[in-house]
Amino acid sequence: MEDSKKDIYIVRICLQPLRNPLVIDNMPVFGTYEGAYSYAEKFMKTNKMTIQTNTSFDDRNRNYVYQDFIDEQFIWIEKHNI
Repeated sequence: MEDSKKDIYIVRICLQPLRNPLVIDNMPVFGTYEGAYSYAEKFMKTNKMTIQTNTSFDDRNRNYVYQDFIDEQFIWIEKHNI
């Protein structure tokens, strides 16, 4: 039987302090990492945010492309296998 699982990439934009990022509405989903990264990059350029150049995923399958610890603002790409 052929492995029919596929990776998807979710862009999570959490710009409000203490908000639960797992319940954000209208999260964009992409079939490629490049599509998700391009979406996040365009959002950050529009909002004059500095994108990080890190392209590796952590142990929770998250790649943080923007982090502001002081204002508790984060944007990350999350990888899921469905």
